Amino acid sequence: MPDAAKPRRVRAVDLANPFAPLEGMAELLLLRHGEQRLSANMPVGEVLDAPLSALGREQARALGERLAGTALDAVWCSPLSRARETARAVAAHHGLEPVTHEGLCEIDQFRGVPDHLGVIDHYGEERFVALMREQNRTRLYATWPDSEDVPAFRRRVIAAIREIAAASEGRRVAVACHAGVINNFLAEALDARIDHVLPLHHTSITTVRVAGERQAVLTVNDFAHVHAVQTARNDLNG
Repeated sequence: MPDAAKPRRVRAVDLANPFAPLEGMAELLLLRHGEQRLSANMPVGEVLDAPLSALGREQARALGERLAGTALDAVWCSPLSRARETARAVAAHHGLEPVTHEGLCEIDQFRGVPDHLGVIDHYGEERFVALMREQNRTRLYATWPDSEDVPAFRRRVIAAIREIAAASEGRRVAVACHAGVINNFLAEALDARIDHVLPLHHTSITTVRVAGERQAVLTVNDFAHVHAVQTARNDLNG
């Protein structure tokens, strides 16, 4: 007689199959937050935890409506306000309260910059533009000399997502977080040597399945829902 208590072995083909039952694994909808309220050269002390802009709130509302018919067992989020606001817009349709996880916080690329200064004040316009171009070329966050430790950031992100997945085995959950968080998880999953795998639109949905230390990426950067509320992008806030 087979042992009924023996857990189902999750095969690689199961992880990559969007129709496979979730026994032994978790499905995570990684949601980038809505557009945050930024302005040119704003003090870095206000950048990391900038709230949603008016458009960001509309994007979050559209995302909530998009996922209203999707079965969700929980909604997790970063502690930063723009992620928490986005999570609430999703959770409200399911009678859920978002659960905050500190490990989902976005990378602080300007940790060494005094809070009262803008990045142009600190670096000067010419150097700031050069650093931006270098990051766009290399797709590495370590381009910024004042960034928090990038390998430590990736370890934090991977640990947080695997912890959420372990707590969500057999379920589908939403995780409202940040472009840097999702990109570093994708980089790990795809064995990429870069940090910024691709531009992720605000409130985009990236679907992954996780079982222990294994993961499969099912869909990436799905933002079809924002077309109803958005016709252009503010490149300052890409």
